Amino acid sequence: MKLVKTASGKQQIKISKSEWEALGKKAGWIKEAKWGKDTEVSPEEKGKWTNYSKEELIKKRDAAKKRQDKRDKADPKDTELLRELNFAIRAKGDWGKAD
Repeated sequence: MKLVKTASGKQQIKISKSEWEALGKKAGWIKEAKWGKDTEVSPEEKGKWTNYSKEELIKKRDAAKKRQDKRDKADPKDTELLRELNFAIRAKGDWGKAD
C-alpha cells in the first residue's frame, strides 16, 4: 500500500489486489468470490438444449417470462429455467445479448 499524488494534486492510496484481499479477510468482510468456484454439471445436464432450435428456445423463454409476470413473486424454478434458456440462446447465436 502506498500514497501517491494525482495529476490534480490530491493524494490517493494505491493498493494491490492481494493486499486488499488480506485486509478483507482479516476484517471479515470479504468472502470467496462466487465466480472463483468450480461449477458441478451432471452428465445428464450437458447438452440439455442441443436438440432445440433457437426459435424453439425463444418460445420456451417467452412462455416462462409470461408465467413469471403473472405471479406476485418470482418462482425460483422459472428463474433458473430462464437463465438456462438465455444461456442456450446466446450459445446458439453469437454470444451477444439473448434477444
